[in-house]
Amino acid sequence: MLSYGGRIPWAAINRGFQFRGEQVHLAGRASGIFRPRQMSAALSLKTTKPRAGRRTWYRDQNAGIEVDAATGLLAYDLVRNPRHPTYESLRRAYERRAALIYFRAVDSAMYEAIWPVWVEDFSADAGRVLLAAADPVRKDVSSAGAADAAMLANVRDRSYSLRTTRQRNHQAWFSSRVRAVYGYRCAFSRLPLGRLLVGAHIKSDEAGGPASIPNGICMSTLHHAAFDSYLFGVDPDLRIHVSPSVRDADDGPLLANLQGLDGTRLRVPDEPVVRPDREFLEWRFARFEEART
Repeated sequence: MLSYGGRIPWAAINRGFQFRGEQVHLAGRASGIFRPRQMSAALSLKTTKPRAGRRTWYRDQNAGIEVDAATGLLAYDLVRNPRHPTYESLRRAYERRAALIYFRAVDSAMYEAIWPVWVEDFSADAGRVLLAAADPVRKDVSSAGAADAAMLANVRDRSYSLRTTRQRNHQAWFSSRVRAVYGYRCAFSRLPLGRLLVGAHIKSDEAGGPASIPNGICMSTLHHAAFDSYLFGVDPDLRIHVSPSVRDADDGPLLANLQGLDGTRLRVPDEPVVRPDREFLEWRFARFEEART
């Protein structure tokens, strides 16, 4: 699945994989919550992207993904019938703290996989569940580790536990959405390899920067490291600036490519509503200028 660079065709998901001579499917076409016949609990969740003019039944069909404002958790709408068999399979996954795959529709028959996620809150009366997601940037944070941290909220300082959990949850959502609106390409280099891309904050999380698309830029892990180290800066007019410490070095073609970005413009989405916010860029660029003086 990773070989598709973040945009997975339905045919690949439907194909599944072989395990002990049996075919195991990853998701179902008819239902958003899927349990393979080889398992007793749900394995995946799926949203759909309705065709133009078609009626939508769930909130996540309109926005693609929903976030619960109070907790920062991902919200997933359930079918209206609490006796539906998918309820039981998802409830079992919830009770076991089992890792799930969240297939989010990004286009017709095309999906992005957010994984692992797990059910943090199961509210049948509200008709939705709340999902926690592991941070795709911090590889040391696993679904099990984050789940343990959430469970320790009962015995540790509440504000610390809540803040840590929310940061992990919204980072996974934020990075996923930023990469999607940038078409899974680095805004600096146009690199299209999804496994090497992250959605990076312009105004940092620690400084109160929101997990909103205008506060994000899709970039490769290399450019992300340079951006966070203030070796790169982006001014409010989207002009890229390269630190003198990089410009003045001489050490091969990769460095030359980075130096060549100086004075070029950041490649951003066509829709103004998801482009980088000018105020966030001003905040970040001021710190870049401070770092190079």
